[in-house]
Amino acid sequence: LAARLGWLIPMLAVMCADMLVRALRWRVLLSRARAEPAPVWTLLKLEAVGLAVNNVLFLRLGELGRAVLAARRLGIPVLASLASVAVERALDVAALLAIFIAAARAAPGIVPRQVLLGAMLVLAGAVGALILLAAAESSLAEGGLAERALRRWPKLHELVSQLALGAAVLRSPAAAAQAVFWSLVLWSVDAVLYWAAARALGLQALMDYPRAVLALSWAGASSAIPAAPGAIGTFEAVVASILAKFGAGPEAAFAYALVTHMVMYLFVTVLGL
Repeated sequence: LAARLGWLIPMLAVMCADMLVRALRWRVLLSRARAEPAPVWTLLKLEAVGLAVNNVLFLRLGELGRAVLAARRLGIPVLASLASVAVERALDVAALLAIFIAAARAAPGIVPRQVLLGAMLVLAGAVGALILLAAAESSLAEGGLAERALRRWPKLHELVSQLALGAAVLRSPAAAAQAVFWSLVLWSVDAVLYWAAARALGLQALMDYPRAVLALSWAGASSAIPAAPGAIGTFEAVVASILAKFGAGPEAAFAYALVTHMVMYLFVTVLGL
């Protein structure tokens, strides 16, 4: 393949936008845990640190690390910070599935009907989980069901309340709408990186924007597979498989997967370090 290195610029621009959107969303999710809005630059740095740690260690320990660092830097309870990260992950699942379903309908014949139906069911489950998280704080208020059950154990009640505080922002329609909006923007922007990578490697005939969303979603699903830190190897195998389905040859599909992964991996890891 004749690589067009100029396309690396929009790919890196997408990564910068990704980090900014992540910070803006986390700021919304932490708005109930702090009296003042958290500084965007601080949150951006913490997001970068967490993603970098995920790339070099097992078990996605970066999520735990950035939650603990956020609690120290921002003066909020650790459990509230951890809960905000859990809400982030639920929002990510819901947003990614939503754009995947839309892309599958825009590019018919690629996603089997059974897979599309399964995605809809998982999306419904993710939305249900977010609703339950949003309702948790009300039951911990004075007179609530959980408050009455935990009344005998004040320390346990306080810990559970701190945990619910990280999800309490979802009870505000305006804040919940912002969190959902930024989640959809995040994954919609990230799909542009996959679209630009195809042009960098001369595969534009095989990759329009809906197919870029499908490739992104397929790569995101691979995160559920046990893998080495940074999903090195797993990512390449999964993304190359969907490029082959689009009509790319084995060498071109692997080159696309490798370049896309290395741009993301190196950018995030260097920035986080």
